[in-house]
Amino acid sequence: MNLIFMAKPIYGGWVNFSVHLSLLNNSNIYKIGKRSEKKKRNFGFELEYQNLTIEDIIKLDDIMIVALDKHYYQFLNYFKPGTKLVIHDPTEIKNKDNPLIKDELLKTFDIITIRKTVQQFIKETYNIESTFIYHPFYKYERPIQEYTDNFAISISRIDFDKNIDIILKANKLLPENKCIKIYGKENRLYVHHKLKILDFETYWEGKYSKELQINKDGKDLLKKTKYVIDLSTIKNDGGGTQYTFLDAIYNDCVLILHENWINRGTLFINGYNCISVKNEQDLSNVLSNELPDEDLNKIIVNSKKILDLCHLCFI
Repeated sequence: MNLIFMAKPIYGGWVNFSVHLSLLNNSNIYKIGKRSEKKKRNFGFELEYQNLTIEDIIKLDDIMIVALDKHYYQFLNYFKPGTKLVIHDPTEIKNKDNPLIKDELLKTFDIITIRKTVQQFIKETYNIESTFIYHPFYKYERPIQEYTDNFAISISRIDFDKNIDIILKANKLLPENKCIKIYGKENRLYVHHKLKILDFETYWEGKYSKELQINKDGKDLLKKTKYVIDLSTIKNDGGGTQYTFLDAIYNDCVLILHENWINRGTLFINGYNCISVKNEQDLSNVLSNELPDEDLNKIIVNSKKILDLCHLCFI
C-alpha cells in the first residue's frame, strides 16, 4: 500500500495514523510536490516520505489518501474512481467549498472511516457507504529509561475541541501534587481567547518530540504516569479511539474521557476500561478521591482489549 499525505499539519491524528499504518504494513509515504525527488525527507516518528508530482503519484499501485486538507483539494480530480480515502472526523467534510461535497467527489472514492460515528454521519448525511476500521496501532519499543514525574497529564493538541479549559479549571480545585500537566502543540487563538485567563502557562509543559515513544527532552512522559486526561468532544463524532487514548493504554495509564465522547458509542465504558467525567468538578473529584489500585488496574487490563483490536486491524 502507498500512503498519500495531502495535508499541511505535522502533528496530530493524521500524522499518527500515517505513521502507525506505515509501520504495520511497511508502506511508503508520499507527498505531492512541484517535482519528483529521489531523496527522502523526514516525516517524524523515525519515518521518511518522498515528494512526487501528482502525475507520478497517480501511477503508484494501491493508493490510500491518508490525510486531506484544503491546500490539496485541487488534486482530487486526478485520482481514479475507487481510490481509498480516509475520513478521520466530520469536520473534514463540513466545508461546502470542499470538492468532495461541492462536486460530489466523495461518492467516487472508497471511503475509510476510523470511528463508527463518522461512518454513520457519512451514511446519514450523504447516503454514502464507507468501510469502518479501527485505528491502526503499531506496538513500538519503549527504550527510554528516564521518565518524568507525572501524576496526571494531557497529551492532546491544545485546541477548541479538546476542552483544555476544563482541565485548567480542575487544577484550581486540586492540591498541587495532583494538578494535571499539559503537553502538546498549541492553537494560539484558543490559548489567547480561552486559556490565558486560566493560568495556562503555569501548567503547560510545551510540545513533545515527534517520536513513537512519547517523550520530552529524552524523558518518557508516560512510563510512570498514572492518569492521561483527554476531554475531546467533536460534533457528530465520538465513541471510538484517538491516538492519545491508545498511547495512554499502551503505556499502562488510566484513561479519563469526557462523558459526551463515551456516550456516542459502546467501545468505552465508565469504570470498566476508562473513567468518565463531564466537567471540572467531576475531574477534580476523580483525582482527589482515587479508586483503589485494584480497581484502577482492572481498568487498565480491560482497556488493553481495545489496543489489541487496533494492532490487528491492518495485519
